[in-house]
Amino acid sequence: MKTKIYIFLALCFVINYSFGQDYHFSQFEANPFYINPALTGERLTEFKGTQFNVDYRDQSSQFTKFRGAFRSVAVGADEILDAKFSTGQFIYNDRSASGSFNTFGFIASGAHKIINATSNVKTNHALTVGLQLGFMNKSINPDKFTYDQQYTSSADNGFDNTLPSGEVFTRQSYFNFSANFGVYYRGTSKDRKLTAFSGFAIYNIAKPNQTFFDDGFYSPLPLRFVLHGGAIYKATNQLDISPQILYMNQAKAEELLANVLMFYKIEGTAFETIYGFGTRIKNAVIFNVGVRTKGMTYRISYDVVTNPYLKAYRRNGLEFSAVIVLKKKNAAPGGEVQGAPAPSDGGAR
Repeated sequence: MKTKIYIFLALCFVINYSFGQDYHFSQFEANPFYINPALTGERLTEFKGTQFNVDYRDQSSQFTKFRGAFRSVAVGADEILDAKFSTGQFIYNDRSASGSFNTFGFIASGAHKIINATSNVKTNHALTVGLQLGFMNKSINPDKFTYDQQYTSSADNGFDNTLPSGEVFTRQSYFNFSANFGVYYRGTSKDRKLTAFSGFAIYNIAKPNQTFFDDGFYSPLPLRFVLHGGAIYKATNQLDISPQILYMNQAKAEELLANVLMFYKIEGTAFETIYGFGTRIKNAVIFNVGVRTKGMTYRISYDVVTNPYLKAYRRNGLEFSAVIVLKKKNAAPGGEVQGAPAPSDGGAR
């Protein structure tokens, strides 16, 4: 009986924590909409057409004993309109605790280059601002919960979910407006061997009310502050190295993630292999492997949870990403900077 009570209380903690926090990805650099609206349309390679990106994350739960207890998927597309403006759209869905809590959102994204390195070959710097507007839907499924009134000694596990819970939820779903803003800077060395970049973004500017009770209580979704940066160094004609870092702060929650990706070109082919190692500080270590060819990048990463407290309700996570950039026949006015991977995805193209 005590074990069941502890599990129930822990689940309540996880659900309440999920209500107030955004989802996260380990392959953040493969999902530019997630870390900074100003990354919309950011490219440096010869592939200047429409970009598509997909990211899928699956993490099992200690309680359910099967994968999919925590599942996130994000799908985005963006396009460069001209030398100054880019536009895109982004759809995401996050399911927590085996479907007990779900978040869905649609975001339209736009970016404006205040300084554009591609419009002037003498300029090695770029400065971009971005804005995202859209909506989010959050919902709960009370049938997934277990209540004290459902306890019975005749049930194998102590609880019978077919019994009345005695609880009444005023609403189980709501829609809210969403707005995000970001700034991004990039600089390239004169010899084109080094590209450095950094950005800052604020998410949930509208502070939507996230309560499921119509009693006048206001519970705003906390702002999420994002700092990210990194570099892409062309070590040899065959090897590119890209260290990156991401810091996020939301209410009392913090996340610091650092990784290094290496892109090795297979001689005589159009393929590059991808290897990477990262860490979510005080949380997990992350292993990456993938392949890149002709504007298409596919990666798999695996999280190994190292925090003993997190192991109590989450297990190791598996993540897949794909970034596809079409090749545009007509170059942007003034020509593009060539010879360096795109910082919006850590060169993962």
